[in-house]
Amino acid sequence: MGARIGRLAHSATPPRQDDKSRYYRHILHLLDANKPASAFEKLAAEIRQGVAVGELPRSMIDDVEIAFRLHDNFENKQKREKELSALYETARDLSALRNTDQVLQAIVQRARQLVGSDIAYLSAADPERNDFYVRATEGVISQEFARIRVHRDVGVCGSVARMRRPFYSSNYSSDAAFAHDPSIDQATREEGVVSILGIPLEVEAHVIGVLFVGDRYVRSYTPHEMAILSSLGTFAALAIENARLLEEARRSLQAAKDANAALKAKADDVEDAAAAHEQLTALVARGGSLDDVTERVGKILNGHAVVLDERRKPISGVLPDGLPDELLVRAARESDQLGRSVQVHCEDGGVALVAAAIGGTVRLGSLVFKRRKAFSASEVRTFERSAIVTGIVLLSLERLAQSAHKSATDAISALVRGATDPFASGALRQIPGGTTIAWPVTMMIVELADLSYMHVAAAARTALAGRNTLFAEFNGDLLVVTNSQDPMDLAARLSSQLWEATQRKLTIVISEPAGSVRETASRYDALRRCLGLIGGLGQRGRIVFERSMSMYSLLFSDKKGDAVDAFIRATIGPILDYDLRKGGHLAATLLAYLDGGRSLQKAADHIGVHVNTMRQRLDLIGQLNAASLNPAYGLETHLALRMHMLAHLP
Repeated sequence: MGARIGRLAHSATPPRQDDKSRYYRHILHLLDANKPASAFEKLAAEIRQGVAVGELPRSMIDDVEIAFRLHDNFENKQKREKELSALYETARDLSALRNTDQVLQAIVQRARQLVGSDIAYLSAADPERNDFYVRATEGVISQEFARIRVHRDVGVCGSVARMRRPFYSSNYSSDAAFAHDPSIDQATREEGVVSILGIPLEVEAHVIGVLFVGDRYVRSYTPHEMAILSSLGTFAALAIENARLLEEARRSLQAAKDANAALKAKADDVEDAAAAHEQLTALVARGGSLDDVTERVGKILNGHAVVLDERRKPISGVLPDGLPDELLVRAARESDQLGRSVQVHCEDGGVALVAAAIGGTVRLGSLVFKRRKAFSASEVRTFERSAIVTGIVLLSLERLAQSAHKSATDAISALVRGATDPFASGALRQIPGGTTIAWPVTMMIVELADLSYMHVAAAARTALAGRNTLFAEFNGDLLVVTNSQDPMDLAARLSSQLWEATQRKLTIVISEPAGSVRETASRYDALRRCLGLIGGLGQRGRIVFERSMSMYSLLFSDKKGDAVDAFIRATIGPILDYDLRKGGHLAATLLAYLDGGRSLQKAADHIGVHVNTMRQRLDLIGQLNAASLNPAYGLETHLALRMHMLAHLP
């Protein structure tokens, strides 16, 4: 203060008492009114002048110095009061648990006001990206500046985070005390920031953010300013940490709520599934039918259920729209392979579940369920349990059918053995289904090969339904006994149903009618011989009458499987080789010649060629195989040609 007032020259003029009183009153007025320092400087100049001319005593210079100190102390106390008030308000905001962003915004506003800076902002740490991002600003003009992200090793922010104490730069752009980033320097220049001070925000020795103040001119920052900003920074760190803890608590609470809801939903699902399983089990225990099962499944899952057999024909319920056959085939096959249900989207926008219904080790059908709404996991499990129950019911029905047809098996066995007449009045009552068969009967044999009876039973029941037909498995084949007036039509229907069930064409041989039980054993033997011959000719999958092959089957009944082909090759092999090599018709020509009683004209007319052409072909046949034209070998040649034609029927 002495430097501001300066030394006054000595004056011999004695001061006046009223002048001294006037100046002292002025000093007191300035202090009372808290006038600015400029008012005191003006008064000091007047006092210096009064001392210089001797109007005022030199002691007034010291009094003015005391007044200056009182003014400075008062201003400092006011400033400290404002700082304490700001800290108190910040603590109150924090304790009131207001919105964290609002608390941080209030902190940067107070930081700017207390230090008197142009801007203030707060950067929070992002642990996932290992950098800092601007979370609150005050006085910032540039949008780019408010969006900058600073790595932990760059700029003032990096220095504060690394040293964990306040750090400032009076000239940011040219300061070499820290690493620079071109994009951050550009944003700082656009904002016009020259000086900047950063205060660390720490929680348990971890820097979780930085509080900044900045100015658009060269400036230094006092320790007192750093201290007050550090106090604000402590509140900011608490606000950020409290927000993090609160968010963690909320997440934990939400996770607990979600887990509780999931457990409740799981418990509800288990309870619903158990209730559904109990209902279905009770239904089966009471002897419920497939219709009862499909109706109950429809009610439990709120949709439409249907049971299909292996040919995808409805056994119970009605097949819903929007499910094409190829979609069902693929879904049923996939379900059988995976051992669980398969979900498909229908053409009309609905959703369907398909599950194979397994009885033992055999797929007996499929359970199909459709509705508009998607299925939950528990509903899928309930549906799969329903498919298991459906398989049990189908297996039970299959076993009942087998039991019911035991008498049919006994009847057919009696027919094949020729022991007793199963159609006699006493035995007729034991045949299931009220079957009424009387003599004569036609027998059919279906070669099952590697198929089991379970694979074809449902198809056979569909095709052979009627009171005039019996069927059963016998010696690994399917044996049919019927009074049908058109056995070929019946065989064709059976073949079609078997194809749908197995995707295979099975060989069917039809016998001549048998008038009594004395003829049935021989008819069965003839059917078996014919099956063997058809296999030898490579003609499996055909429907034939046994009489068309009876002679040939008798000749080769005790021969090996390749005996037929060996006989044909030994008898007319050169002729067949020529036809194959040249694309000729010598075998057909020779067969027509022998069928026509060796008449050239009849043979030529039959195959539609000139007589001379016939002579030329026969001459060529004689050159290739002379024995084929020798009457002594006529029977063998004729038989070989017939069997060759049978083997190559379309």
